[in-house]
Amino acid sequence: MTKRTQTTNLSRRKFIVSSAAAGGGLALGFNPFIESAEAATAAGTEINIWVAVRPDSSCVVRIARSEMGQGTLTGLAQLVAEELECDWKKITTEHINPGQNLARKRAWGEMATGGSRGIRTSQDYVRRGGAAARMMLMQAAADQWKVPVGELTVADGVITHAPSGRKTSYGKVAGAA
Repeated sequence: MTKRTQTTNLSRRKFIVSSAAAGGGLALGFNPFIESAEAATAAGTEINIWVAVRPDSSCVVRIARSEMGQGTLTGLAQLVAEELECDWKKITTEHINPGQNLARKRAWGEMATGGSRGIRTSQDYVRRGGAAARMMLMQAAADQWKVPVGELTVADGVITHAPSGRKTSYGKVAGAA
C-alpha cells in the first residue's frame, strides 16, 4: 500500500497576503468600540450607567468586570438587583466593552478583574448604582401619581402606593425616570 502525501508550496508572499486578507476581514466585521443602535434599543430605557429597564419590566444590569469563573458577573448582578429590588428572574446582564467606557469618559472606571477583586472593589459603587436607579424609578411613579415618594414601596420591581392601592411596574415608569 502506497501512502501519498500532498505538499503545498506556500511561499512567504502567499502566506502574508492570505493572513492580511483574513485579518482585514475580521477587523472589518468586528469593532469592539462601537455599540450598535439595535443593541442600545434592545437594552431598554437607561436609568443610569448600571441599569436599563425594558418595557416588560426586565432589567439589564451592566457589568464592567470580566467573568473568569469566579462568579463576578453573577455576584455583581445580584448586588445591583438586591438594591434595585427587582425580581431576579427578570435580570439579564450586559458586558461593557472598553470602547463604551471610553466613549462615556470612563464612567465605569477601571475594568480590570483579577481573583475575587472584581466584586470586592466594585461592590460599593454597583450597590449605589442599583439604589439610585430604584429611587429614580420610585420618584417617577411618585411624580406621576402626585404623592410623596416616602409613601411608596417596591417589591420585585412593582411600585406600590398603599394608601391609594395603586401599583405600577418599572417598565411603565422607566421613560419618566
